[in-house]
Amino acid sequence: MSLPQWVLPYKERKTEIKLVSGGYYKYAVEYKYNPEKKRTDKITKQLLGRITEDDGFIVSDKLALKSKADQLPKVDIKTYGLYRLFSLLLAEDLKSLLSLFDTDVIETLLCVSMMRFGYQCPLKRIPYLHAHDYSSEQWAKSGMDDKKISATLKFAGENRNKLLEWMKSRIGLAQSVADNFVMIDSTHIHTLSENIHVNAKGYNPQHQFDPQIRLMYIFSAQLKQPVYYRLINGNITDGKSMKKCVEELGTPNIVFIADKGFYSKQNTADLQANKLHYIIPLYRNNTLIDYKPMQEGNFKQKIKKYFSYQKRIIWYYEYENEGKKIVTYLDERLGVEEQSDYILRIKTHPDKYNETDFYEKINRFGTLTLVSHLANAVTPQELYEIYKQRNEIEIMFDAYKNFLKADKTYMQDRYVLEGWLMANFIAMIAYYKLFILLKQANLLSKYSPMDIVEMSKSIFKLKINDKWVISEMSLKTTALFNKLKIDYLN
Repeated sequence: MSLPQWVLPYKERKTEIKLVSGGYYKYAVEYKYNPEKKRTDKITKQLLGRITEDDGFIVSDKLALKSKADQLPKVDIKTYGLYRLFSLLLAEDLKSLLSLFDTDVIETLLCVSMMRFGYQCPLKRIPYLHAHDYSSEQWAKSGMDDKKISATLKFAGENRNKLLEWMKSRIGLAQSVADNFVMIDSTHIHTLSENIHVNAKGYNPQHQFDPQIRLMYIFSAQLKQPVYYRLINGNITDGKSMKKCVEELGTPNIVFIADKGFYSKQNTADLQANKLHYIIPLYRNNTLIDYKPMQEGNFKQKIKKYFSYQKRIIWYYEYENEGKKIVTYLDERLGVEEQSDYILRIKTHPDKYNETDFYEKINRFGTLTLVSHLANAVTPQELYEIYKQRNEIEIMFDAYKNFLKADKTYMQDRYVLEGWLMANFIAMIAYYKLFILLKQANLLSKYSPMDIVEMSKSIFKLKINDKWVISEMSLKTTALFNKLKIDYLN
């Protein structure tokens, strides 16, 4: 079809002009090789606009709207509370973080981490949220888009050694201080990605065998926060991967604190063969456990061993069985609660609970038995307290999957995924510091970290007479943040 001379100037590469109902319309096209026809096919894509002799090229309404939507607006009202909360929680780490990479890279990484912390959002939403948040006045001031975020995450993921140096510095290992007590455990993350080459079908406690990756975390008992992470193939066992993690971090004082069900002769042999230390609880019906001392009438008078834990008296006795060091503990208050619960279930669930089993198990109620293999000798009380800190790891993994909603990933590049995990790791540090603030203020029964994050998002900064001014806050919100020692006046 021949075109009029006045239309020809608008014909460009990868476009075509069609005559439709007496008018000329410009379309985007692409060329794709067709292996069946053994030739290149032309594929007409979206309408770009129409062409008239008087007005020239007129952009289509749909394309004009899309272009406006893609342009980040100049915003004079921005969310401030989230940036302030996040930067205060990371105050101790910001200086070292900001020196980790070039300014633009680390500021973009911090913005991604903050948006994960505040909104648990995918990458595509971050540019919009950043433009409407006060962090855009402090970090990544030139703006953000999908390509910039992906490039930043990939760069961070490709520089694992730098990230590792920063992790080590947080627990003093850069200065050869290795007496921090840290705990190690892993979790699984489902992934449908096909190009990262670390996902594989593997076992997990939920008995799901979808493709997954494993994420190993190390938690510091002293710092009360995560200090290390590592991405592992989904079909690799914990024993093999834990040894690599210990070697990478370079400290001997790492202890694997297992959950019930992990113990077996093979598992403990594998851990010891890899020179790994562990604390493992046993199921109450495990044949390693000796209940004979508790069957005696003067049990307490004979052992005379006890300590106080959270205003509860814990009795205990030590012994060895099959070459394993074992301690059995008795929490009488817990035992009474478990006995009462069992008796009530005899009436409500007679198919599963009966009096015969109750009397057989009566000496097991309220007990906890631990098998351990540690580098240094610890007292039974210290062993008990160390094990109870496993709850800290469980809180961390629960937060990772439920607070950050990071139990699935669709990343298609291994290095982008590594950077994404680093952004989530920084968000986890902020989360745990907020958790500790709530715990120290005795507010965990009333507020969760998510509640505080949501409240912070209701605090804005407004541009008045070219100056940023903090919006009003209610007295209740102000009082709560004061209790947490979070200052929003600056």
